[in-house]
Amino acid sequence: MNDHNTFPKLLLKQYEKWPDNVAMRKKDFGIWKEYTWRDSYENVKYLSLCLMHLGLKRGEKVSIIGENEPQWFWGEFAVQAAGGISVGIYTDMVPDQVEFLFSHSESVIAIANDQEQVDKFLEIRDRVPRLKKIIYWDPRGLRNYKDSLLLSYTDAIEMGKSYEKDYPNVFEKSVQMGKADDIAALYYTSGTSGEPKSGMVSHRSLISSGEAFLAYNPLTNKDNLFSYLPAAWIGEGMFATAAHIVGAVILNFAEEPETVQEDMREIGPTVTTYGPRQWEDMARQIQVRINEAAYINKLFYRVFLKVGYKRVDFIEEEKEPNLFWKMLIKISDGLVFYPLRENFGLRRCRIATTGSAAMSVDTFRFWSALGVRLKQVYGSTEAGFVAGHRSSEIYFETLGNITQCAECKISDEQEILVRGPQIFSGYFKNETKTNETVKDGWVHTGDAGFIDKKGHLVFLDRLSDMSTLSNGIRYAPQYIEGRLRFSPYIKDAMSLGEKRDYISVIIIIDFDNVGKWAEEHHINYTTFADLSQKKEVASLIAKDIKRVNEGFPNETKVKKFVLLHKEFDPDEDELTRTRKIRRGFMEERYKGLVEAIYTNASEIEVETPVKYRDGRQATMKTNIKIWIPEGEKA
Repeated sequence: MNDHNTFPKLLLKQYEKWPDNVAMRKKDFGIWKEYTWRDSYENVKYLSLCLMHLGLKRGEKVSIIGENEPQWFWGEFAVQAAGGISVGIYTDMVPDQVEFLFSHSESVIAIANDQEQVDKFLEIRDRVPRLKKIIYWDPRGLRNYKDSLLLSYTDAIEMGKSYEKDYPNVFEKSVQMGKADDIAALYYTSGTSGEPKSGMVSHRSLISSGEAFLAYNPLTNKDNLFSYLPAAWIGEGMFATAAHIVGAVILNFAEEPETVQEDMREIGPTVTTYGPRQWEDMARQIQVRINEAAYINKLFYRVFLKVGYKRVDFIEEEKEPNLFWKMLIKISDGLVFYPLRENFGLRRCRIATTGSAAMSVDTFRFWSALGVRLKQVYGSTEAGFVAGHRSSEIYFETLGNITQCAECKISDEQEILVRGPQIFSGYFKNETKTNETVKDGWVHTGDAGFIDKKGHLVFLDRLSDMSTLSNGIRYAPQYIEGRLRFSPYIKDAMSLGEKRDYISVIIIIDFDNVGKWAEEHHINYTTFADLSQKKEVASLIAKDIKRVNEGFPNETKVKKFVLLHKEFDPDEDELTRTRKIRRGFMEERYKGLVEAIYTNASEIEVETPVKYRDGRQATMKTNIKIWIPEGEKA
């Protein structure tokens, strides 16, 4: 890691090396604006000096909330340059959640995107007495706000410039005071089982993970990375922020969250990192597009898709295709697959990664058939970057090799244990939980897995989520759910079966895709709930369940299913912010439904509490039908 052992020191390094090279791009009003490393350095410098002027002390925290934009990252680096610790807050959090994170982290200053995020802090100001100032970077809607707490980004930069006149070289001195083991950021974990925990992550941890990522994925200052995943998430910190600041990779930002795909098409990033759900969603869109095509076009797509899968077979079998297949693969790529990749901004993508949760082999194979060689990365807030695929060794069923910075072993209980410079520094204000997680220097990940003969790490499921049927047969719920989500009509799924006689699933339909299908088949419906309970829709979903069941032994086949009347919702605590299912909470919330599934009932009336973003609560009532897939017997 040498002398450039903190993010701010690396920023200075890149500025000195590439002052006029592009560091970031942001689309505003339809125009791409470029920011050089000089721009980044100056913004970070003067914002950091402003924070010092406001009284930020070394070790104090600053909360940042907003969309992925240059100012978010400049804010993070500025806080760290002043010796502070950044705390990312997800943009869709409601005021009460913002209050919890701000208070729990003991933050003293907030950096916010726009009026929406500023209003959250103004609403809770009386409950967060530590709050000294709110710095905002998008002034739209805020020009008429007169409040002593508020400070515009422009004024903050000017305040920093004035501070420099009185205290020359204080910024450089502060940066040089930083140490590798200083805490860089607090990352709040997903909280699949209870209240979120705050992981303390050092500069050493982030830089070690970033260096390992670049060792597996060689990138240069000419490469473009689209910053899309939430900046408050550790995955963005390890694989986007670290790649940018360690490898000088160019960060690109969409104009709006809704324009990501369009903006990606314009940039054509060379490296793309999505979570499994995003890759699954895009696969669904392509499948629907094929299904909706005219007969000739549909036939055309399906023929060439078989060619794509043949390409995958050659890769998996490590065989060189003959001249005939080489020509056919080239034709299929030019006529079909390249236009599809182009549509999703993947035409220049040479490194595509996924992580944070399990993804089905079906989805991996599908994207490989389209010419996108997806690589798995495995890590966490606690463990850092642990394993990933090298370009020459991509096996769909594994997480890849153990990285250069990590050491990994498997416990007698099949738990993945990790140690190395990339692990976190413990949970903030929770020594008990830290001691439960880190024992003798080893992070106990809570994940079940093993290391195969190739030296690759294989993930099974969360230890807590590994389930056992009443007959003692063990199965991995996430594997079943991943296979089910490889469908244009299934958006989400949650399997059941712990201490039961058989496996059943709660399924969330993809409302847009199923709705289009229903209209094409002249099936009338009014609402999501109405559509989900149609017999025809159940038959449609049953085909995908049959597809999944064909790959399982009889004991682990899905025997019953229900189509839920609503989507799983993070605002109702059903999902984490990274869309992981809170299983314990869900099984309790839908206890009546679960019990009905495991009886002879054919339907049940459910009451579901609904929490709106403005804090209002209501109750939704509906009848949910219980279905048995064709050919199965519970």
